[in-house]
Amino acid sequence: MSNSKSKMLWIVAIALMLLGAGLTFFSQHSTDRHIRISSNPWVGFTPFIYAQEKGWLEKTPFRFTWVVDLSENARLYERGFTQGFTATQYEMLHFKDYSHFRPMFLIDRSAGADVILSNRKLEQLRQSRETINVYLEMGSLNEDFFKAFVAEYKLAELQFKLSDTSQKEVTQLSPKGAPVMVISYAPYSTELLKKGFEMVSSTAELQSFFVIDALFVDEHSISASAEEFKQLKAIFDRALDAMHTRPEEYYDVVRGYLEGQSYEEFMASTKQVEWLNQGDTSRYQRQLNLLSVVTDRLIK
Repeated sequence: MSNSKSKMLWIVAIALMLLGAGLTFFSQHSTDRHIRISSNPWVGFTPFIYAQEKGWLEKTPFRFTWVVDLSENARLYERGFTQGFTATQYEMLHFKDYSHFRPMFLIDRSAGADVILSNRKLEQLRQSRETINVYLEMGSLNEDFFKAFVAEYKLAELQFKLSDTSQKEVTQLSPKGAPVMVISYAPYSTELLKKGFEMVSSTAELQSFFVIDALFVDEHSISASAEEFKQLKAIFDRALDAMHTRPEEYYDVVRGYLEGQSYEEFMASTKQVEWLNQGDTSRYQRQLNLLSVVTDRLIK
């Protein structure tokens, strides 16, 4: 065989190998239509846990990734691992560019489930001359919540030291010693209250601060799967109905995600949110619009 023919066969063989690899890659990516969503065990998001554990998501394109820190939503999205997340409007607003995000449906309004805890009573904090260590998740709802609390309670003259701390880490804090404040939420706040921390404020008390949880998605995913998002909302509604009608069975299904919350503690946390998946939400849409959150894709 001549050298020219040998070279030609090698070129053809390599071309065929590259073509095969390209077709395999294209096939894998064209059939992988999964829309990946990050979420955490906040009480309002547990219907997604229930639906996942019951197998209701298997025939849909939606796959959930469970995280702890609120800031993990941004990291996962920015690295291309997810196309959406469940969060408050404040997590969305902390993105450098949030113009392409849309809430697909509203989930709940926090009505006491987000809390500010301390090892001092509020009046003791007001009179403190010591630096108060504040443990919170920076770049998230926690930071906005703390700022609103300081402004509404007129505490700006106090000395605060902010520490970026995950919810897993704050549950290890002790109420003994120097004055501290912790920004937390269910289910993590349950453990802190058991340890002896006291609640000094919550989203039920603050008048100047509202917190809406929703499913936020990159609008490019929305345009490709509008009907499937309607299906996901129907699944969410069905799971939430199970919580209302079969609470003990619901708790048994989701309990592995609840950081040790008892049935009674979990059910108490469900009373600290206002569910927004049904009914007229125009009031909350207007509030979101005032914060530059575009709500033109909401599923009714």
